[in-house]
Amino acid sequence: MHDRLNPVRRGAVLLVTGLLATLGLIATGSPASAGPIACNNMNSFTLVFRTGGDDLRGNSEVMPYLTTRFGDVELGHFNGGFGNNSTSTKVVGLANLNWTVNSCDVTGLKLRMVSHNGAFQTDDNWNMDAVTMYGYGNNGAYSYYFNASGAPLKRFTGSSQWWSMLG
Repeated sequence: MHDRLNPVRRGAVLLVTGLLATLGLIATGSPASAGPIACNNMNSFTLVFRTGGDDLRGNSEVMPYLTTRFGDVELGHFNGGFGNNSTSTKVVGLANLNWTVNSCDVTGLKLRMVSHNGAFQTDDNWNMDAVTMYGYGNNGAYSYYFNASGAPLKRFTGSSQWWSMLG
């Protein structure tokens, strides 16, 4: 008995599932997908965030980390300024520009949100509804993909600053 979907049926199932999820008629799990595209040493990353109903203030800092088979590898930090119900893209490198990490050693992604409160501000809260990461090798080769989403995927607060997912 052959229980695999043929390529045409599989494509149709993915198309219909994606359309229903887009229309909000079904819930999708996360991560949608993750993993190496090819085993390459990476040093450049593009992170795309979708923010839900609670923004990330401009004076809050996001600290991304790759989780690897050998421990966490810190990426460049960046400040917020992500509005409610918006999509924001950040291009970051490794914290140490002399480092590389092999895409086949990556096991997931961690994020930390730190609120740097201004006068009369309380801790920032941020609803992160989705995060997508693209990793690129020294030669610019697309080498790693990570995507996760939820509603929210993570609500960051002053007492809940960390999010992580294997992928």
